[in-house]
Amino acid sequence: MRRASSRNARPASLSLVRRRSTPAGQLAGKIALITGATSGIGEAIARAYAREGASVILTGRRAELGQSVAEQIRAKGARAAFLAADLTEPGAPERVVKSASEAFGGLHVLVNNAAAFGAGPADAVTEDDFDRIAVLNYRAPFFVTKAALPYLLANQTSKIVNIGTLGAVKSWAGASVYNSSKAALENLTRTWAIEYGPRGVNVNVISPSIVVDAPMSATVLAQVDVEAHVLPSVPARRLCTVRDVADTAVFLAGPGSDYLHGTRILLDGGLTA
Repeated sequence: MRRASSRNARPASLSLVRRRSTPAGQLAGKIALITGATSGIGEAIARAYAREGASVILTGRRAELGQSVAEQIRAKGARAAFLAADLTEPGAPERVVKSASEAFGGLHVLVNNAAAFGAGPADAVTEDDFDRIAVLNYRAPFFVTKAALPYLLANQTSKIVNIGTLGAVKSWAGASVYNSSKAALENLTRTWAIEYGPRGVNVNVISPSIVVDAPMSATVLAQVDVEAHVLPSVPARRLCTVRDVADTAVFLAGPGSDYLHGTRILLDGGLTA
């Protein structure tokens, strides 16, 4: 199985600065771990959580970007830490969660966002292509969640937010591995809700359509005439943004979602209505 290019990435020493001011917000006092948080959706969620008062731990493979995002969050008076890690490496999920739980003394929210995308017809997919996508999109969140559960269960009011895709519901040609791996994550969402909901952990999934300002969408946007072929079918008449996803992730991490268990939230602007 081929690993991602950052083979030597390991959870680094946490870079954090504790500040006296604690921002008020609906996530005040919460500690959140966000995977794949160096850019795009993950970065937007980390910033949104920090604005709402959470202490955030960002993880990703691109250390320079991650450190920069964490520093910008700290500059606004919130608590943030970054640790570099490649979640496809053996043992990395466990090391990440352990380091994250030690950063600010616990864990209340886990966001499984890190993902790999690939496009192409099934007959052109290699075993390496398959493994690259499936390991990060399905295996990694499984074992990150497994490692995080002891900390989440200790709180009795914890949240797991998985980031899926509309493609798990409405597929398209050339994305068989990506969409099926995200469908597996959606199934895990429902299963974990049944297993851990009675013990105080809410598990839900956000499934956005094309996220116009997320780096992962660049390939799709380069191949599709959005104005001509997508927007006419979207009642909202616009594409999803990272802010849309982040706002929904705040809701799912906060008290307003306490009665939601195993729910898929489709952020598609009404496309599947």
